Amino acid sequence: MSELDLMNLKVRVLGLGGAGSLIVDTFCNQASANVECYALDSDSKFLGSIKSAKTMLVGQEVCRGIGCGGDIELAQQAIEQDRDLLNQILEGRDVLILVAGLGGGIGSALASVISELSGKTNALILGFFILPFSFEGSRYRISNTTAEHIRPLVHGMFTIQNDLLLQEGEGNLSALNVFENGNRWILNSLNSIQNVLFENGLLNQDLGSLKKVFSQLGGKSFFAVSGEKEEFISDMESVQTFIQAFLSGPFFHLDIRPSHLDKLLIIIKGSQNLELSVINDISSLIIKELNFKKDVNLGAFIDPSLVNTLEICIFGKSEVEEKQLEAKSSDRSAKEDASSSSLDLGLEMSEQKPKVHKSKLGKKHKEESDSQKEFQFFDNGENRGYFENTDTEFYKEINLDMPTYLRKGIKVKYK
Repeated sequence: MSELDLMNLKVRVLGLGGAGSLIVDTFCNQASANVECYALDSDSKFLGSIKSAKTMLVGQEVCRGIGCGGDIELAQQAIEQDRDLLNQILEGRDVLILVAGLGGGIGSALASVISELSGKTNALILGFFILPFSFEGSRYRISNTTAEHIRPLVHGMFTIQNDLLLQEGEGNLSALNVFENGNRWILNSLNSIQNVLFENGLLNQDLGSLKKVFSQLGGKSFFAVSGEKEEFISDMESVQTFIQAFLSGPFFHLDIRPSHLDKLLIIIKGSQNLELSVINDISSLIIKELNFKKDVNLGAFIDPSLVNTLEICIFGKSEVEEKQLEAKSSDRSAKEDASSSSLDLGLEMSEQKPKVHKSKLGKKHKEESDSQKEFQFFDNGENRGYFENTDTEFYKEINLDMPTYLRKGIKVKYK
């Protein structure tokens, strides 16, 4: 991609509600000049604390700038009259990235509405969403309902459950530190996408690569990012230990992870000493762990701030709906082809009779034939006396109950 194309590439990252806005505001300090960052909320006081991202107050007529208090119905009412305003910030973008907490407030409502409105654009739509703890009752149920509503409307949807943060955090970590882990995962992912779109690296990828991976709306998406920048000595054993720790992390063992992937993008960042052999080993281990058999999109970039460490980010996609549609289409085509063939062949079809098991032929033969009916004799004891108390059997005025040698006058000699 030329420098002119990069300058014309329009990317907008939208923080929706409190949780999403804080993450986007932090990312804005690291964002490329071509990336626009927005924070959207119904609380004017909260938006006043946003330092770097552009802000947009929504639902002012309903919420009066004091927020919706986590009420999803009130939040939905609040943004209904701002649809035109929301459309304006979506138009003409090449990539739209949504970041929100789906806890049932303004973030959930904005994520739903903006996902719907984004479908009218030609943009690649990606979403990073944080889900409440499972013990939060109605908030948790609302988050799952909202997520399922959003999934078919975006090209890539990545969720982080707060339960996962509890599993990852150590017992002595504060709540703020635990939540920072989840924020860091999203920030690392946003930075990796930015590298793909705007940076030249050892192995380049671009917008076309992202569109190749996320070519369809819906389906299931997968992402995994490395955590803290754990340092290691630059030898192969240390690198493999680092990668094995990454592969044993939570992203690869979640129930919501797709069982298989159709598309895969691996992004590796390292210091200026990053070697191609290391890139090869990292990619090979990841591909083996995911049991991925198709073409891999691989990007590798230099980050001078990384010393004796690596950053890894993976994006994958399972086109579930697409496979179902292909299967249905294939079945439909097969039926149509069969019907068409039968019409075209006409009488030839009747001449090419399929093979039928002889047991079925025998049954059919007995039903259609005029010939003498055969009696079935059985060896089973329960069938003895089969001919008792039956009427005489005649065929063309011949008594079939009479033995053949008597009917034909054949003399039988006994020695």
